[in-house]
Amino acid sequence: MTTQKQHVDLYRKLLLRRQLLAMFPERARKGEAIYVPFIGDGDIAAELYAGLTIYGADLDPARVATAAKRLPGAMVRVADCNGWPFPDVEAEFAAADFDAYSNPYDSFRAFWAAARKARRLALFFTDGQRQAVIRTGRWHEPSGEAVVEADLGRRRQALNMWWARHVLPWFIEAVRPWRLVRELHYLRQWMLYWGAVIER
Repeated sequence: MTTQKQHVDLYRKLLLRRQLLAMFPERARKGEAIYVPFIGDGDIAAELYAGLTIYGADLDPARVATAAKRLPGAMVRVADCNGWPFPDVEAEFAAADFDAYSNPYDSFRAFWAAARKARRLALFFTDGQRQAVIRTGRWHEPSGEAVVEADLGRRRQALNMWWARHVLPWFIEAVRPWRLVRELHYLRQWMLYWGAVIER
């Protein structure tokens, strides 16, 4: 079985995360839990979260085995990341890294509804929904709403305003009463990469 390459421009993903994680004092991060769905081979987790308490999941058993070897002490499960794979875990999470290739928001919504969260939280997203917007006209909004749009003009508008009109306003409302402290984002072709620090 051939597995899809998980990362393009990995250094840019890491830089975005490092910039936001710098808002968390190192001494305070020890012992905090990090949720890493779509963990793949564990490369981002090994680079950024080694030494912290990691809870990861992926559908691919081979990649889960690789991630578990790279991250001694982490709890890594074979699981559908669009649900919450850790209902038995009482840890308080200070970060969650939704590095999905296509749609990270189902996983985020499951995490948000079920996980215990620290007072300050870093969240990271890899969002490929803009590809669906322009190529097929069938996509899912971050809220989970399915959209079918045949009109190319409206699809282009959704593509160009995806971050400003579709993602950011939804996110601010979804995490309320938490407040957005800082966000960073960038585009690479049809992909949106972004992160946020929120607090309550």
